[in-house]
Amino acid sequence: MSNDRILVAGASGALGREVVQELKTRGYCVRALGRTPARLESLRGVADELVVADALRPATLRPALEGVTRVFSCLGASVIPRFHYGRAPFSAVDYPANRNLIEASVKAGVEKFVYVSVFGAERLPQMDFVRGHELVVQALRASGMDYAVLRPTGFFSAMEEIVLVASRGLLPEFRGGTARTNPIHEADLALACVEALESAEKRIEQDLGGPDALTRKEIARLAFGAMGREGRMVRVPVGVLRGAGLLLRPLNPRVGHLMTFITEVLIADFVAPPYGTHHLADYFASRAEALQRPRTRL
Repeated sequence: MSNDRILVAGASGALGREVVQELKTRGYCVRALGRTPARLESLRGVADELVVADALRPATLRPALEGVTRVFSCLGASVIPRFHYGRAPFSAVDYPANRNLIEASVKAGVEKFVYVSVFGAERLPQMDFVRGHELVVQALRASGMDYAVLRPTGFFSAMEEIVLVASRGLLPEFRGGTARTNPIHEADLALACVEALESAEKRIEQDLGGPDALTRKEIARLAFGAMGREGRMVRVPVGVLRGAGLLLRPLNPRVGHLMTFITEVLIADFVAPPYGTHHLADYFASRAEALQRPRTRL
């Protein structure tokens, strides 16, 4: 059993939960941080300690960091493009929240800080989604702490919507669906994050994706196959998606900026060095089974 106490910020999300579980498997004392008790409730009995704090309010962070030796953060605004998840752009949420956490960690004497950014950041520096993450990286580099930055491609959970849409028999296709990517399962990414936390290296910056590099058309076929449907692709001009992102910015800056980012990712190759053992086909099959399972009425 390790004496280290590790703070996991963003613990209630898909990646955060996997990191908590991997740390517990290795015998660490894990403190899960969340903005509200409701967000943390699902981690009761999983993490050793639950602490409520809002990283956008720096004064709440000091108690959360007492006795902590290392910090993992995947704090950030939701990447689900729906209006009810908030309006503030990523650069107004991800950066200040993590900057505050970094500054509080320095004051608390934290030894190492691990953060998850985004793969391909150097290719899309003008995107608000990317800028919100990479400003955090700059703050980490200047902090004086040992740090690791992991830059994954898309998460499996972010692709769950594809299976839902495929269940209706249609999926959009952009520029022939030839762009390739290798999304990564959160459990595989969590393993890499914990390895970075444990590493003796003082500075780590790592790009990584899943084991399978697939075209967007191949991903769509996997989704249709998981749902047991032939399905068909409907060609959509890229300009439609770009235009929608621009039009949405005044109504909801976060959704508008996210749609702009997604547009660029859908039409270019984003393939990172492969890591992990989880395959997208298996994930789609499990999600399709869950969608097709009859719901029990109470």
